[in-house]
Amino acid sequence: MARNRKSRRQQHGSAWHWKQTDCWYFTPQGTKKREALFDENGERIRGKDSKEAAQLALARIKLTDELTPTVSSSSKDWTVAQVCEIYLADLTNTASPEWVTLSKSWLNEFCGYCGALTVPELKKKHLRTWLQKHKTWNNNTQRNVIACIKAAFNFCCKFDDLDVNPIASYQKPAATARVTSFSPEEEERIYAATNEAHALFLKCCILTGARPYAEMAVVTADHVVETPHGMFYLLKARTDDGRHGHKAAKKTGKDRRIMLCDEMETITRQLMLTAPKGSGIPLVRTKHGRQWKRCNGVQHFCELKKKLKLPVDRVTYTCRHTFAKRTLSGYYTGNPVSIEVLAGLMGNTPKVCWDHYAQWADDYNDPLWAALGKTKKKRKAS
Repeated sequence: MARNRKSRRQQHGSAWHWKQTDCWYFTPQGTKKREALFDENGERIRGKDSKEAAQLALARIKLTDELTPTVSSSSKDWTVAQVCEIYLADLTNTASPEWVTLSKSWLNEFCGYCGALTVPELKKKHLRTWLQKHKTWNNNTQRNVIACIKAAFNFCCKFDDLDVNPIASYQKPAATARVTSFSPEEEERIYAATNEAHALFLKCCILTGARPYAEMAVVTADHVVETPHGMFYLLKARTDDGRHGHKAAKKTGKDRRIMLCDEMETITRQLMLTAPKGSGIPLVRTKHGRQWKRCNGVQHFCELKKKLKLPVDRVTYTCRHTFAKRTLSGYYTGNPVSIEVLAGLMGNTPKVCWDHYAQWADDYNDPLWAALGKTKKKRKAS
């Protein structure tokens, strides 16, 4: 005859011993997950005879929970300011300093407008009204701001207890490509009008297509790699301190290789004489021997643009666009390249290069003219 066994299953919230691991656990109310109990030294409580120690550890946990204000997982208890604060705390450890600075500025201003609202109270009309107050923001800036705010809510939905993103369906305006390039004449005028250090910085950006401040300004001799084919700069996807090594590292997870032409190889070898490997000194520096930063670089170029009366759309980043246009048109070698090859040289995806630089690619435009019975006359690229 089977004997009746008294159930030995402990109630939720009680300490219990698991023979398999010889440790003590408890199951929090409303969950099915066991949590280990630890003593004051942070060691697991072991042994079936350690019931008293286990109960004491559980009492400490319950007391801490009572003294700590509980945050409901319901979205109705979240404020917009809380969402932004949690997102920025993580962003500081994962994104580039430049993006963190911009995000802080945008999110702080957004919280100043509607940060006290709870998440259910936040409507898309609040975001639209706030954006309309910034009449100087173009479509590209608005896209970045909207993406930043939506990312904050998405982060809390994915990694925290926020239930829903109230602005998930807010539409971003279409991006407007601001793609300009320097003509050879403009390039020569710029070199003649600025100081030698600034001219070298701009020239290196044009010859390599590197992003001015995120890549070219940080390159040291330690980034230089020489191969039988030639020389290139290697920027790792991750730095030693765990940060992203270049702008596209978070998206691609790949190292960035900046290939160098013969002229740029000669310049690099000369610069390495004054900034050898192991020194940590950037190869391209200001006239005071410091690293180029966005603040002083923009100031230099604004003064230069005013002096030469350059078009308003000319900026330092135009150097990178100039590299793209000249490479696509075969300016240096006489051999035009495809969008896919350009993407590899610039560290972009083919889609990004197609969206921005397709109008300069003869390989894609010539068939369009041929379909209309026209042939494009050859001319020297600028």
